[in-house]
Amino acid sequence: MKNAKKILTVVFSVSFCLFCLCFPPDVKLAAAVGINRCITILIPSLYAMMTASVLLMKCGVLSTAGRYISPITRRIFGMNGEVGAVFLFSVISGYPVGAKIIYSMYTEGRLPKKTAELMAGLCFGAGAAFIFGCAASTAEIGGLILVSNLSAELIMAIILSPYFRKNPIEEKFRKTTVSGDALTDSVASAGKSLRDMCFCVIIFSVFSKMLEKSGIIGKIADIFHLDENIFSAVLDITAISEISVNIPTAAALISFGGVCVFFQISAIFRGKLSVFPLVAIRIAAAVLSYGICRILQPIFISGDVTAVFAASGCMHREASPVPSVMLIIMTGAVIAESAKIKGMIKADSE
Repeated sequence: MKNAKKILTVVFSVSFCLFCLCFPPDVKLAAAVGINRCITILIPSLYAMMTASVLLMKCGVLSTAGRYISPITRRIFGMNGEVGAVFLFSVISGYPVGAKIIYSMYTEGRLPKKTAELMAGLCFGAGAAFIFGCAASTAEIGGLILVSNLSAELIMAIILSPYFRKNPIEEKFRKTTVSGDALTDSVASAGKSLRDMCFCVIIFSVFSKMLEKSGIIGKIADIFHLDENIFSAVLDITAISEISVNIPTAAALISFGGVCVFFQISAIFRGKLSVFPLVAIRIAAAVLSYGICRILQPIFISGDVTAVFAASGCMHREASPVPSVMLIIMTGAVIAESAKIKGMIKADSE
């Protein structure tokens, strides 16, 4: 298995480099598309929520909230209060946020490995900001997709609840503390996470172009009887802003998350947690989301617009790249200053 991974890594690296050398115009176009998605969609949609999630975790707010909802989460999902609070928060906060929190809890010894791997698959939501900003052309469509995804997450948590009941996690509530350092660290952490996400989006944009140019996407799409545009969204979910699919399919794709998100989470796990349980849970959740969306569609959407869903994502998309660029610059300054302060503290302690 290790040799196979090494061979695949070498083959991919060589192929990717050759594509970049032989087709620079295509690479330039694909990279520009990826950068545009990051600046106009990803950063405006996720930055604030990612900062808030890290801040809530560092300040112990999620742990405190878990104290009050513990009886409910234990009864319904078999989860202790803090884990239940993380689950409920992560399904509305954005894709990698939940995995990042779960990994932190695992490295701190508050979650066993298998529980952490399963929870990473459950703590996985696109969030309202992404759905309305990237994938919903109307408020009704966005609401339908959001309700379908949330319903699928809750059902998956109930399905997995027998495992959590058999393997209960001891309650370890933390005190709520507020400090300026926590806010600075949260901004820096969110900036670093978004930086990694943007790199993945740009690379996958070029990778998708390579597969498209080589005809591989067309062949795979034919095998699975999929539209090529849908396969692009399977690779990178931000591509859904540029394709047209029916509403249940859009809900399924957003619930699934895409290969690019899985790579981002794999980078967060650093080989300490497996992503295979996460992928299996996301496939099941996507199927559930598709079915729920089909059932609820007549309730949310009038009959004359149920046939086609144009994933234009124009409701909250940032029209100008300037605010995002300024945000990147300011975040870079915060990260540099935070690293400088930590270096000075470390030097003083030595």
